[in-house]
Amino acid sequence: MALVRFGTTAVLSILISITWSFAENKVSTRINQIQLIGTHNSYHIALPEKNLKRIGIINRGLKDSLEYTHRPLTEQLQMLGVRHFELDVFADPKGGHYSRKKAPNLLGLNAPVMFSKEMEKPGFKVLHDSAVDYLSTTPTLISALKEIKAWSEKTPSHVPIFILLEMKDKSPVPLAKKPVPFNRSLLEGVEKEILSVFKRERIISPDSVRGKFKTLRESILKRGWPSLDSARGKVMFGLDNGGRIRDMYVAKNLSLQGRLLFASVGENDPGAAFFKLNDPIRSHAQIKRLVKSGFMVRTRADSDTQEARKNDTSRRDKALSSGAQFVSTDYPEPNEKFSQYRVQFSNNIIYRKNPISGKE
Repeated sequence: MALVRFGTTAVLSILISITWSFAENKVSTRINQIQLIGTHNSYHIALPEKNLKRIGIINRGLKDSLEYTHRPLTEQLQMLGVRHFELDVFADPKGGHYSRKKAPNLLGLNAPVMFSKEMEKPGFKVLHDSAVDYLSTTPTLISALKEIKAWSEKTPSHVPIFILLEMKDKSPVPLAKKPVPFNRSLLEGVEKEILSVFKRERIISPDSVRGKFKTLRESILKRGWPSLDSARGKVMFGLDNGGRIRDMYVAKNLSLQGRLLFASVGENDPGAAFFKLNDPIRSHAQIKRLVKSGFMVRTRADSDTQEARKNDTSRRDKALSSGAQFVSTDYPEPNEKFSQYRVQFSNNIIYRKNPISGKE
C-alpha cells in the first residue's frame, strides 16, 4: 500500500532527478563550435575613381587593393548577416589630428570630406590611412560601437559579435602627417571608450572566460569557452596587432587580467585563447590544429581584391574548411564589376556548425 500511496511521488522524484542530472551533464554548443563570416576593414569606402586612377599611376597594386566599399555596419548586420567586424583605430587625444583641413593633398585631387565635425573632436578615429585612403562609414570608434550596440539591443538573441581592433600609428606614405603613436595609456583609453558604450556584463572578456583558472590558456584547454546560449546578445573584442603594440598591451597582464581584448600571443603563453592567422592556405593545418584544441582563430577568405577580380574561390574554400571561427572578407556580397565572388554560407544562414570543432 505504501508503494501505491507514494508511487506517483516517487516516480516524479526520480524523473526530476534524471532531468536535472541530464541538464547538468549536457554540454551545450559553445561559441568556439560555430563559424561566422565577417568583414575586413568593415568601415571602408573606396575613393572616387579619379583618385584611384591617380594612385594607379604611382602604384597599380595599391590602387587595386583599395577598390572596395562596405555597407554601413548596421546594414552589414541586418542585411548581410555579418557577425565579425574589423576596425582600424587611430589615436587623436587632442582632436583634429586627422582633419582633412590640416592634411596635405598628396594626390593633387580632393576627395569628399566626411564627418568633418567628428574628426575635429578628441577621441579614437576609424579609417584606413590618414593620408590617402581615409573615407569611412563611421568616423570614430565611439560611433562604430554605438551603431553596433543599437542593432544589438534591437536583436538581443544574436550570436556574439566579434570586433577586431587594429591600433594604427604608422602611415605607408612617406610625406604624410605622422599618426599619434600608441602607448599603454592610449591602449587603456580604447578600453575606456568601449566601456562607455558597452556594459562590462555584455562583453565576453578574457577575465570572464578565465574564471577561477590561473591562466586563460588553462581555462580554454580544461573548461572551454562560454556556451552559445549564455553568449547571445554579447560582444567580444580582439587585438589585431602583433609586435610592439601587442607586447605593450599584454605587459604585466600575461594572462590578460583586467584587459578587454583577446590578443594573438604564442600558443603556449598564459594568455593564449585567440589567434590571428590571415593566410588559410599557408596556415591551413595550423588553424585546424588550434581549433581542434579549443582555441579561436580569425582568418581571411580574400585579400587586396585579388580573388574577386579572378572569381577565385580557392582561398575562401580553405578558410571555411580550416574551422577558423571568424572568416573575414571584403565581399559578403559580390562586386559585379569584378565577378560573382562572395563569401556566404549556403541558404543565407548567419552561422553554421564549425567543421572542425562543431558538435556532432
